[in-house]
This record gives sequence, C-alpha cells and structure tokens, in this order.
Amino acid sequence: MSDNLFTFETDYTWSDPASEAFSLFSRWRSQNTFGFLDLPLNRRLHSETVELADRYRQKCDTLFVAGIGGSSLGLRAILSALDENSGGKVVVVDSPDSRIINRAVNSYTSEDHSDPVITIITKSGGTAETLSIFMELRKTLGADVPVVAITDPEKGELRKLAVSKGWDTLPVPSNVGGRFSVLSPVGLFPAAFAGIDTAELLSGAEEVLDDFDLNGKDSLAGRITGAFLSRFSSHPVHVFMPYSDFLYDTALWFSQLWAESLGKGRSLSGNSISIGQTPLACRGPADQHSLVQLFMEGPSDKTVTIMTEGSPQCTDSKRAGEFRSISTMGYLEGRSPDELRMAEAVATATSLSERGLPVSRIHIPEISSGYLGQIFMSLEIATALSGLALDVDPLNQPGVEIGKILTYKAMGREGY
Repeated sequence: MSDNLFTFETDYTWSDPASEAFSLFSRWRSQNTFGFLDLPLNRRLHSETVELADRYRQKCDTLFVAGIGGSSLGLRAILSALDENSGGKVVVVDSPDSRIINRAVNSYTSEDHSDPVITIITKSGGTAETLSIFMELRKTLGADVPVVAITDPEKGELRKLAVSKGWDTLPVPSNVGGRFSVLSPVGLFPAAFAGIDTAELLSGAEEVLDDFDLNGKDSLAGRITGAFLSRFSSHPVHVFMPYSDFLYDTALWFSQLWAESLGKGRSLSGNSISIGQTPLACRGPADQHSLVQLFMEGPSDKTVTIMTEGSPQCTDSKRAGEFRSISTMGYLEGRSPDELRMAEAVATATSLSERGLPVSRIHIPEISSGYLGQIFMSLEIATALSGLALDVDPLNQPGVEIGKILTYKAMGREGY
C-alpha cells in the first residue's frame, strides 16, 4: 500500500473477502459496468467540466444547484470539506420545500449579487424533486438566468429540453450511477466553479485505484472491504463518526452509498434474501453527549468507524492564564480546541472498543482535495465489492421505485 494514502486500522480481527468476489468484481469491471472507476482517468471529461465552470465563473457570481440524493450529497461533502473562497458562491438546494428555496434566493438577492446561474442535476432527467426545485428557482430568479444541465449524455426529457433551449450541458456517463457520481461533473462542475482543485480530487482517487489494482485484497480499499464485511451481519448498524464538522457531510454521503447499494431484498440470482446494514452518520464530539450513551450501554449491535484528520500542534499546558486556578478549566489553559477534539476521538474509539464493539479508525493527515478523493474512491470500491461478496447488485435501487410511482400517481403525472 502506498505511503501517500490515508491510514485505516481496526481494533478487531477480520478475514479477507472470498476470492470469488474479486473475480466477479473484475468481470463486472471488464464489462464496463463500474463506470465510477473510469472517472479519475477521464481527462477529456474533466477538462470539459473545468472549462465550462471557468467560463461561468468569469461572468456569474453565484451557482444555484438543483439536485437531490446522489446529485447533491457528494457535492455537499466536497463543498463543506474544502470550504474554498477563491471562486464563485455555490448554493445547493436539495429539498422541494418552497421556504428553503425562497430563503436561498432571498439570501442571494439581499446581498450585492447580480449574475446567477442555475445547474440542474438529474441523470434520468425525470427526478420529481429536482425538477420541482429547478422550476421554482427558474420562476423566482427569472427565465433569463442561464442554465447548465447535467444529465444522461443521450437519453431523457431533460436532455431534450436542454438541446431545445440551447442550454449548456455536461454528461453523467451512462455507466455511472447517481450515488457513485461524485467524481463526475455532478460533483466537479460546482466544485470547480467554487475554485476547488478538482484535479487533485481525481489524483487522490487515482492513487487508491492504482493501489487496488496492484495489491487487491491487501490494498486500502480491499482492507476496508474485509473489515466492513466481517461485521455486516452480526452488527446491523454501522456508525460512521468523523471528528470534524468539515467531514460530517462525507458521513452523510457514505450513508446513502452504503444503504442504497447494500440494502437489498433479492440476490443476484433473484432469490429473496432481505439483507442490509443501517449506516448512522454521527458528529464527533457533539454526539458523545447524546448517542454514545446508547453505543456504550445499549444493544451490542453496532460497528463504529471513527474518522479523524490532521495532527494538532501541542501547546504549552503550563502557560499561565486567566482560568489557570479553576479546576474545571485550568487543564485546558494553553491547549487548543483541536487537541481536545483529537483526544476525545481517541477516547471514544478506545472506550467503545473496550466495551466490545468492533471499531475502525480512518485518519487523513489533512483535509485536502487529494485525501477527499481517496476517501470517495476507497469507499466506493469497498461498497461495490461488498455488494458482490454479499451476492447483491450494488448498483440498482428497486426498493425506491414504488415510492416514485405512488408520488407520480398522487401528483397526477400522465400515465400513472
């Protein structure tokens, strides 16, 4: 494993996934099924994405993004982690709630802005929530506001509409599903508009991919797969707990990836199986004061992944200060909040491990585009590989279709 990759350790033992899973993964990959693996190497698509983002950033100051689920969670993870100020402002609207939409628009119009652009992201071109959000933004911002559509390269009503309206478009490759699309234009176009180094995101992802191709089960992604799979059935709740609010949206992104990919009712051969592991995104250290009580003394049904970043500089704890003589505060004198946060991460992981829960530890040296790209790719590979090891299709989501159909029926969509 490369020394440039983030570290992954466990407080429990586990076995490698069966070789059949790796063979099946290779077969699906050779059939061009796992399109997300190609994204770090698709220089042409990345160049097209960045060039369009740069063009709009030169003439527009704010980008409104209409999307939901896989069209927004990965983007939110990028924006919150990499908090850049060098580019334009990106406003993600991923709730069909007119109050939320109006608040976003009113915040924009109350500031000194004049040139917005709307990006609508839906691969199918027919996601009801996204279309509703877009239509409301279009109504409130004005029909003269430029639009960029990110959708299927050939199919769908949105593709047809964009062509007829003369809107700029970017493709979501046909073999890339929504929850695996963060390193496609879905995440990279708004990120580039915000001034984020998208090339480094892809470079980090490529490092993980190279490591996986070279080392297989001993790679970073292979080891994460083995560890996560080993407690998949015995511990039906997977707590993913970053000790940085900058990474909390990454935990929410992982929650969709893991839940929607692996919560399935049918095996690859069509047999009824009904399996899944419920991911739970937590905020450390905030949730030490709420959910950790449950983890420590409630049912032993949870596996926990603690995620940390950086290495806070130690300060002089002996330095005199205003609160030195107060017992509840003196030990904190001269110590940074980051030192406390890191100490709490270690303490929580240790206490949960000693309680008997399986604990994994992810540590990135810093929050950067490169390491975030590594996180995305390693967890995407681990999810896809886990699905095949569990004998389910990690790319489909048949369980959400009935809800869509009933929504269309309730709203009077033609044909439903």
